[in-house]
Amino acid sequence: MRKTLSAILLTFLAFLAAGCGSSDKKGGKAGEQEAEQTFVTEESLEYTELKKVQLPCDKDLLYNAWKQIGVVELQRKKVLDYDSHTPTLFLSTDLDKDGNPEVLLRSEPPYAAIYTFVKDSLQLITYVDQAQMGLAITPDGTILRNGIGAGGSTVSEFIRLEDSQPAATGAVRETFNIQNGAMVSGGTQYMLMTDSALAKVSKEEFEKVAPQQNGTYLEDIDGWEDFRKP
Repeated sequence: MRKTLSAILLTFLAFLAAGCGSSDKKGGKAGEQEAEQTFVTEESLEYTELKKVQLPCDKDLLYNAWKQIGVVELQRKKVLDYDSHTPTLFLSTDLDKDGNPEVLLRSEPPYAAIYTFVKDSLQLITYVDQAQMGLAITPDGTILRNGIGAGGSTVSEFIRLEDSQPAATGAVRETFNIQNGAMVSGGTQYMLMTDSALAKVSKEEFEKVAPQQNGTYLEDIDGWEDFRKP
């Protein structure tokens, strides 16, 4: 059963239960504490289906771009090494329906990246830069990034493309504290991109821009092709 991912916010417990692995790890258990918006697992919800388009460039170009991500240093001397993990699956689509394709690339979890190809140039939109991260796509083509922030906070970001470039970017960060042996919310921050940095905004301002649809994890979207085939 495929699972969808909340477009706005994750809870700390639900994220730990879900991880970033295969679909059977994404459902939260009954009785877990839930924040205002969290993972959605009902089968009746709309899942993302991406229409495939022709691959816009040679695979060698994608391969080299993937390798250029290089080594991402994480805390406690752990790393994500894109140079040592060759992409195995790809999906060419048009997320913002502007006529310029986007290419989704995956290797074994958690490795994944999303590119756009415009004006004969391949550009990196986003990639997994921490071990506990999930990438998802909403039915309208918005990219969601969800992971763990500083101090065990949860971070949920969105990237909406327009003309193959990020037109709106925002994030929600929720901290958690332990009180009387229970995990409770320590507060939520809402942020939107202004100029080149995320700035705090009110919840109302954020919700005017943020996606209202749920996203489907990359690994749960149909239509992937083998990158290793000629």
